[in-house]
Formats: sequence, C-alpha cells, structure tokens
Amino acid sequence: MDVHDLSEEAKRGVIHTSEESLDDLCVDFRGRPCRPSKHGGTRAALFVLGFQAFEMMAIAAVGNNLITYVFNEMHFPLSKSANLVTNFIGTVFLLSLLGGFLSDSYLGSFCTMLGFILLSVQAHLPELKPPECNMKSTTIHCVEANGYKAATLYAALCLVALGSGCLKPNIISHGANQFQRKDLRKLSSFFNAAYFAFSMGQLIALTLLVWVQTHSGMDVGFGVSAAVMAAGMISLVAGTSFYRNKSPRGSIFTPIAQVFVAAITKRKQICPSNPNMLHQPSTDLVRVKPLLHSNKFSAEVNSLEALENGENKDSTTEKPRI
Repeated sequence: MDVHDLSEEAKRGVIHTSEESLDDLCVDFRGRPCRPSKHGGTRAALFVLGFQAFEMMAIAAVGNNLITYVFNEMHFPLSKSANLVTNFIGTVFLLSLLGGFLSDSYLGSFCTMLGFILLSVQAHLPELKPPECNMKSTTIHCVEANGYKAATLYAALCLVALGSGCLKPNIISHGANQFQRKDLRKLSSFFNAAYFAFSMGQLIALTLLVWVQTHSGMDVGFGVSAAVMAAGMISLVAGTSFYRNKSPRGSIFTPIAQVFVAAITKRKQICPSNPNMLHQPSTDLVRVKPLLHSNKFSAEVNSLEALENGENKDSTTEKPRI
C-alpha cells in the first residue's frame, strides 16, 4: 500500500493500528507489561473455562427450579410465582449492560455467591419462611410470605441477578483476551470450548443439581449452588497471575458527551482553517495515528477547537474547552 492509498484511507476516517501495539497494551494483575511466555494462552483460558462451567451450573440450577421453591415454600400464587421468575431472568439480562460497563468478573462472582448463600439460609431457617402448607389443597388457605420474609427473598434474588449480570458480558471477553490477535486458530478453539463448558454446566445443573434440590431440600440445593459458585470463583482467582488484562481506558460515554456538549456551546464559532488549532487525543495513550479532519460535521469540528483568543498552545496536549 503506497502513501497515496494511506492518505485516501485517512480521509475516509480509517485508523491504522498495529496488532503488536494492541497486544502491548495488555498488563498483568500488577499493571506490568505482559510476557508471552508467562501470561495468556491456553493455560490462562482454562481457568476462565472452568469458571464458565461452574457459573452456568449454579445459575441454571436455581433458575429452572425457582418457581417450584417460590410456589411451594414461599406460598406465592402460581401466577405471581411465574411473574417473579420471569422478572428475575429479565433482570439478569438487563443488568448485563451494567456488568459490561463495570467489566468486573470478581464483583459478579462475589455478589452471586452471596445471593446463593442468602437463598440457602432462607430455605433452611423456618423463621424466614411462612408456616408449612400444602399449596395443592383446595380446603386450606396458605399464608403468603410477606414482610421481612419476602424482603429476604427479593434481596437474595437481586444479588444473584446483579452478580450474574456482571459475569455474563465479561467471561467470554476475558477469556478471548488471553490470546493474541494473530492466534486466530486458538481463539476459534476457545469459543468452541466455551460453548462446551456452557453446555456441560447446563447439563449438570438440570440433572444432578435439580435432583439434589428435589430429594434433599431446597436449602441443600441452594447451598450446593453457593458451593459451586465458590468453586468457580476459586478457579477464576487461581489464574490471576497468568491473565492478560486490558488496561482500563475510562468510560466510552464521557468523550461522546463532551463532543455533543462542546458542539452545542461552540455552535456559533467559525471553524478554524488550521488543523493544528484542533484538539487531538494523545497518540501515546491510544497507540493510533491521528485522524485527518474534513469539512464534514462542522459543528462537531468546532467542538474540538483547543485555541481561544489567539493563544498559542500545544493542541496535542490541551484538552478541548467545554
């Protein structure tokens, strides 16, 4: 590719970033640059795959048998029980947006484990449940759980939902980060292995763990789910010294908001003819070549103006004024 082709791509807004520079951004748990011989690779990914299997095993066992527990033990009407389980599953997936923003698998593991422990304690202690009653009987009116008993149930489910929401968007991406961009075959094998771990976790949850809940009681079943989640957390933490971690780059929403705010406040300013008067991100920070500015979107270009009142300042270090 000659210089002319590069300039044409720059005008179209193409950013050139080398694979080596992106891999150099990875650090270990102490913030030091990663070494290919020690960090990442299949060895580090195995810890993530183990965590994936354990997490799915714990979540699936509770989610698929939760309506039975709420109906038989907490004495919620069948319609309300089904609605609660639906809301729980929906909350798990909605909180995945928050989990992706936080990007914290360890926080998710801890919250999920706390939720399972709280569910296990509630299922075991009679004081946290309404009196025993046969919900299938048409002659007996069963007392529905309310007050602090219902609050304990909702708190436990919220913890599990929050923890699972933090985990779902981060497990696969964290595992994929263990491979360099040039290792496409290993990366493809990892995704296959991740789906296998997901399926095995579901299989064990829907057979063995559901059988434990049915024959040994929901308190034992929730306790086993908490123990399984603890085993997953141990698997995740055990690989800490081998992980390749992406350096945090801050929120992606902050610079977007800055552009719109600056564009509105500077909408009446004249776009400078000298590109050096416009703000550029630090190339040492993002490891990419700066974009060439065009005449399109003049309002947004005005928002990048880094010079005011004829002052001479370095545009590569001066932040745009908002």
